[in-house]
Order: sequence, then C-alpha cells, then structure tokens
Amino acid sequence: MMKKNLESLYKPVQYLGAKRRTLDTIVSECRRLYKKESYVVDLFSGSSLVSQALYLNKIPVISNDVMKFCSDMSACLLNVEKTNDSLSLLKEAIKGVSLCQIDSDFIEPFKDYIDNEERLIRAKDLNGLKDLYSQLPVISNEAIEPSEQVKYIREHFGKEAFNSVPLITNYYSGSYFGIKQSIRLDALRCYIEQNYIVNHDSWVYTALLTALYSTLSTIVHSAGKHFAQPIGITDFDKNKITNIRLFENRSYDVDALFIGFLKDIFAKTGNLKTLQPCISTCNNVQDECFAILLEDKNISVIYADPPYTAQQYSRFYHIPEVVRYYKYPQLQQHRGHITQGLYPDGKFKSDFCSKTKAKEAFRTVFNLVKKTQCSFVLSYSESKKDATGNERMVTRNDILSIAEEFIPNYKSKQLRFDFDYKQLNSSAKVVHDKEDKEFLIIFEKR
Repeated sequence: MMKKNLESLYKPVQYLGAKRRTLDTIVSECRRLYKKESYVVDLFSGSSLVSQALYLNKIPVISNDVMKFCSDMSACLLNVEKTNDSLSLLKEAIKGVSLCQIDSDFIEPFKDYIDNEERLIRAKDLNGLKDLYSQLPVISNEAIEPSEQVKYIREHFGKEAFNSVPLITNYYSGSYFGIKQSIRLDALRCYIEQNYIVNHDSWVYTALLTALYSTLSTIVHSAGKHFAQPIGITDFDKNKITNIRLFENRSYDVDALFIGFLKDIFAKTGNLKTLQPCISTCNNVQDECFAILLEDKNISVIYADPPYTAQQYSRFYHIPEVVRYYKYPQLQQHRGHITQGLYPDGKFKSDFCSKTKAKEAFRTVFNLVKKTQCSFVLSYSESKKDATGNERMVTRNDILSIAEEFIPNYKSKQLRFDFDYKQLNSSAKVVHDKEDKEFLIIFEKR
C-alpha cells in the first residue's frame, strides 16, 4: 500500500490493536487472493482502518463489527449509502452545529458548576476541581441526594434520552469529560438525530456520528484515550503528567473539534468511488444470521482480527456504544456500588475472550470460511509470557489444529512481524521483558 494511501486513512478513534503497522502486508495478501467482482470481508472491523485500506485499493468490502459505533465508522468511511445530495447535506449540517442547544431547563441545574469549572481550569486549581466534581449531581455520585434529573433517569432506564434529561452530562461529566463539554456532547447527539429525522440521509448520519466518536476519543480523560476507566484527581501536583493532561483534555472546545473532524471526513471521503458498493454490518459473527447474510455474496477473502485475549473490548469502548444508542443505561454494580468505569449492565461479552468458549468461537469462523469457500487471512499476536494478565484464550497451535479440522486442503503460511503492542494492564502489572509477536496467518484456497 502506497504511503499516500496510508495518509489518506481517517483514524476515527484511538483503538487498541489497530493494524496500522501491518496494513501494507494485510492489504498485499488480500489483494493477491482477491478475485474480480467479489468482496473481501473484514470480520472484526473495529476502527475501520483495514476496511478503509482495502477500499482505497479499489477492493469492495463487507465490513462487520458487533459494536454499532464501529459499524457506523465503517459505513461513513466506506461511503455506504452515499447519495448525490449527501455532501451538500453535510455542509448544511456543519452550519447548524453552533446553533444546536438542549433545553435550558435541563442546563439550569448545571450552570453554576459549569461557571466554577471554567474558573478552576483557568486557575489550574486541582483541589477546587476535585471538590467541585465530588458535589456534582450525576448518577454515580452516591454521596449526595439524587437530583430530579437522576430520579427521572432511574425511572426510565432503557428509554431514549433524545430531547429529555441529558444522558452524557448525567453519567460522564466530571469524570470522563468536563461538565460544559458534556452539555455540548448531549446537544450534538440530539442534533445528529434530528438531522436524520429531517433529511433521512444515512451516510450523513454516520458521518456526523463518526465525528462525534472522534470528539469523544480526543477529549476523554483516561489512560490510552479509551473508556475503561477515567483518571481521577489523586494528588495536587500540577506538574504530574496526568494532571497536565486533565487541563489539556478539559480545555478542548467540543464544537470546534466536531466541526474539524467533519471537515476532515468530508475531505477524505468526498472524491472516493468504489467499483461496487461496500456494505457495513453490525453482527455477531457466530450468529446464524451473519452466515445467511453472506450466502448470496461472492466472497474471495475473509480477513479477521478477533479479540482473543482475556480483555473484553466492550469494556474499553462502552461509552461510544452508549452514546450511539442514547438510551439511559443501568450501571453495573460491584459490592453494592457503581463501578468506577461506569460500565452499563449487560455490555457485550465476546466468546473469543473466554477461555472456555474461544475455541468454539474460532470453529465458527473456520466453518464460515469452509462454507464460503474463500481464502482466509488472520491476524494473531502471541504472548511470550502469560504473566501479563493479557493471556491469549487460544494458542497459535490451537488455531492451526482447528484449521486442519475445517479446511485441511488449504495452503497455509505464516508471516511474523517484530514489534510489540501496548499492554492493556495497569502499570503495576506490565511485564517489561515480554515479547508479543504479531503474526499474519494465511490460509489460501487451492
């Protein structure tokens, strides 16, 4: 893949294990195995980088992910359902951003908090910010009497929050995001929905959502810019890196970022055309409905990068998913208290991340390859040490054994890359001399 094409990719969010460093090889192998007038399936699309790279190489893609926000990003960046009117509608949508507001009655209880937050950020007053956030009337603050808005939410778990009590503000302000930032995020999410109701343009809808996800990922105050857990104020040293980052993250202008991302999306997708339309789906690859969806498609290659470690990806990306559906979630509790990560109850858990279920999950994928009669390209990183807490649920040998069971006549080869991925653990659990080696395993249909 040419450097120019790599620079043309839009990186929508900070995504764990994104295949930026192996993209050239992945695309090269998929191109080699690709047959004209067929699709390449990106089975676990994540942030869509692989799908985008294939698309830029004029390969029609079926991009799939079980998380809806990932499906949105692929739909936007693969120009799915884009019409002749889409770009002009997006330009009009950009003009309306600064005018969108949520009902002033919903903002009123937070006005003093917003003013104080702005003052404390300007003064770099960590003590004052910690005190302010401890008094904030959000759903996770169990130390104070619930506000009227929190009471309303508790009576409406599972209900949509559009044009009602602001969801992001009442769940994530003062932790993952600033208070004023959260109010603007709520306003933008409601604006996006209203824009779709008026214009019925699916591509503009996914473009607006993708820009919102990019905004969330940029301003979030967390380790690695994912959403597993916010970074709290634990001391008052202004020179501590996490405190420096707190002031940086809280100082972002949400509207300016959002508009900037929309313009970037506009620039990077405006002139792209595919030979045939791409498809973006949101399915669990183990569900029968996904296999049925592929039945009438001509598929020459399936590419997969499954989440095969003990770490559930939904834990790292629950907030974009909640923002996508915009329904008040009931929060998970541990020993009678809401978790620090503010995880929703019932978040998706992948069988690929389960020691007891992972092999069967991989069998489902290999059975899909067998039924589809296509070539298969699989990304796999091997943990040299199991002490990292990021143990693989299946070994490379397990995968090769399952392949022998389902596609014994396929020609196989393995490519090895010599670089490490950032560990997902807390710093206390990081193993500094470990070597996680990345492989690309290719099963070529003879």
